[in-house]
Amino acid sequence: MRRFGGLVQAIGGFAGDRSGNFAVLFGIIGSVLALSVGFAVNLSQLYNVKSSLQGVVDAAVTSTARDLTTGVISETDASKSVQAFLDANSMAGILQDNQIVLDNLVVDRTAKTVQADAHVNVNYYFPLFSTGGMQRVPASTTALYSDKQIEVAMMLDVTGSMAGQKIIDLRAAAANAVDSFLGGQDPANPRVRVSIVPYANSVNAGALAASSVYVETSTSQRKQAPGNGAVQYVSGF
Repeated sequence: MRRFGGLVQAIGGFAGDRSGNFAVLFGIIGSVLALSVGFAVNLSQLYNVKSSLQGVVDAAVTSTARDLTTGVISETDASKSVQAFLDANSMAGILQDNQIVLDNLVVDRTAKTVQADAHVNVNYYFPLFSTGGMQRVPASTTALYSDKQIEVAMMLDVTGSMAGQKIIDLRAAAANAVDSFLGGQDPANPRVRVSIVPYANSVNAGALAASSVYVETSTSQRKQAPGNGAVQYVSGF
């Protein structure tokens, strides 16, 4: 009984001892804080990697869709184009060189879309505070492209009301529009054509008149389109 009484007294004394409470409390709080900070850092790392990867994939797919639209590359070269953009921008943000893996690239010829799926494997800054030492971060992007041929007709008012600064501004605007439409095309396979139709009572075609101006010699030819029947040009008169 004395032995058990001494044991009970020792346990009671230990339970009633208040020395070291702050050390124990600090140890518990410190462990929780360290866990929270480590988890927050890992979460921030994943967010930054996801943001950087998404930006790189977006740029690669958008650029490839643009090149398909302008005819710079063919549909069979889309995969190489996307991979080249991914390699060139593989160190964007906090990404590391040659870390991006292109999982899948689909060129839908019916929907006219380019879809790319990619991922990176991220090593955590603090692996002890996460479920594993590495995390897979995916990203996917889809962009539209077009292979249609476009014909644009611009009717320009060149009457007397456009004299002075108006006609100067019109010329500059028309030149910029034509450059924008025709720029970036494949010279061997142009897909955009632009025609300019002057709005005026009469037009001085200059040297082009002999080979390009269609002349109506009778009333019956009013509705005859150039190219139908015997087309007559200025040079024939």
